[in-house]
Amino acid sequence: MITKIEIKNYRSCIDCSLYLQPHLSVLIGPNGSGKTNILSALLLLRRLAEEEGSFGYQEETPTTKPQIKVSFDIAGKKAIWTALVEAYTNESNEDVVVAARQRWHMKDFTGNHKHLKIPLSLARHLGGAVRAQPEFIFYHTRAYTFQYKGAPDIPAAATKAMQTIAQLAVGMRYYGASQFTNPANCPVSFEIEKEGTQRRGLRLRGHAKFLFDLYTEFKRGTSRYHEFFEIIGPGGIGLVDKIDFQEIVTSSVDYSVRSGGRIKERKRDKMLVIPQFTIGTHELSPNQLSEGTLKTITLLFYLVTEASSVLLIEEPEVCVHHGLLSSILELIKTYSQDRQIIISTHSDFVLDHVLPENVYAVSCTPREGTKVAHIPRSMSRRELNALRKYLEHEGNLGEYWRHGALEK
Repeated sequence: MITKIEIKNYRSCIDCSLYLQPHLSVLIGPNGSGKTNILSALLLLRRLAEEEGSFGYQEETPTTKPQIKVSFDIAGKKAIWTALVEAYTNESNEDVVVAARQRWHMKDFTGNHKHLKIPLSLARHLGGAVRAQPEFIFYHTRAYTFQYKGAPDIPAAATKAMQTIAQLAVGMRYYGASQFTNPANCPVSFEIEKEGTQRRGLRLRGHAKFLFDLYTEFKRGTSRYHEFFEIIGPGGIGLVDKIDFQEIVTSSVDYSVRSGGRIKERKRDKMLVIPQFTIGTHELSPNQLSEGTLKTITLLFYLVTEASSVLLIEEPEVCVHHGLLSSILELIKTYSQDRQIIISTHSDFVLDHVLPENVYAVSCTPREGTKVAHIPRSMSRRELNALRKYLEHEGNLGEYWRHGALEK
């Protein structure tokens, strides 16, 4: 579980920190205050954990050098990971890491204050205790060689904790405000390869990747898929009456030339998959769904079926009417009991569904950059009691924010 994140020199976050709630944290604030930048900084954790090779092959010159410090609670013990990152922003406004210096403070696990300079991507593969040697080399994947010199012993509890954190980072998922709001981007079909009982998507991304993931869970008939459909189907919030997939078997032949001019022929079994959503008496392709329906189905599918321990959701209110949004928020609160969810929002309606303890006010000034105030901690005892009394007898948290009282 992430307990605290500290961000320096990253976009609008000059020197920003916040303690996160173990289950649900809600970031509120005006446009440009830095809510998205906080979520993007957290995503650097995932990018560094996923990186399978050394950095430095990118041709671009780094344009930013942020420092990210994240504190974790692992079975009641504290672990701190720090990274000094060199990166540039590509045309899609995504961070591309060029170099990163990472270190751990694991006193609760090692019994000393010495830092361990082990990359997150390597921590994913650690197992058991590591004995100190004059020159100890870990070999990690085909692209990564990591050298570990003159360091202290690392007990198994520490390596296990680092591995747990690295896996948490890799499993982190992010859903942007406009990520799945345009049904026109959905293909009416997609192609997969079939080898035995295995089905493999062919270079699928974005909306097509979602449809493939939905198809995979549907074919497996998992309990998670049934739980998802119970939520969105006629017995739940009633977004659709039925989801089905038409399958058309095709095949192709590939040829390769071997040494000596020998030609090898390989037949590939493929399948054309056509998703169909039934609403009332109408059978619709994915690109015929409304923006709100598509976004809600996608968000709830991943919320229910993915085993991610940290979920970042940007503006769940976009393209969704209040009645449906209320159901989405209640489901998010329910599923936050077994994972950590962080939401950014502009909606006072979202605040009506959460407690003050879940809320963080985000603001930004040219001099100080992005700052975050946890609502209960930023209030005096008298102010907090007044807020609780107001919520109990007079109004709701969204209305309180709308009147500007939270910022004050």
